[in-house]
Amino acid sequence: MILFVRHGQTNCNVQHIIQGQLDEALNSKGIEQSEETSEKLKDQKIDIIYSSPLIRARLTADIINKHHDVEIIEDDRLLEQNAGDATGRAEDTITKEEYDDFMADPHKYNAESYQDLYERNIAFFKEIENSDKNILIVSHSGVWKMLYRYINGLSIEDKVEPIGNGEVKLLKQ
Repeated sequence: MILFVRHGQTNCNVQHIIQGQLDEALNSKGIEQSEETSEKLKDQKIDIIYSSPLIRARLTADIINKHHDVEIIEDDRLLEQNAGDATGRAEDTITKEEYDDFMADPHKYNAESYQDLYERNIAFFKEIENSDKNILIVSHSGVWKMLYRYINGLSIEDKVEPIGNGEVKLLKQ
């Protein structure tokens, strides 16, 4: 079984700031969300936790792990999409033209494309998907979307149900 948890809330989440790989810590609500997630998962058998190395994900993993005391392995392939020049910008300051141009060629803005993110995330997932261990992945919304698409045979453009801060979703039974 493979479970996925999105990190708890950060101030950037509240302010609608594009975080990408900005290493933003959890805010007090994010810590609370992580504690609630930890309680939800306390009776769930977890053998290993994989985490994005960004502090918001790693702290969420640490909080969840207090009931499990298992190894947490940080993996750079679980980092959020690199948003390049958009990192740190408020979402409402980006014009439609800028957004369309960014989506057409993210590399022009020093960012990863969806394809880049997908390939990075799937390279990780292929290493663990057939494990007989109960795995928890703690990462980011963008990673959730790519893994969900892969598992469900969707294209990288297909819409995916969102995942909230601190939310738990089953990736694979």
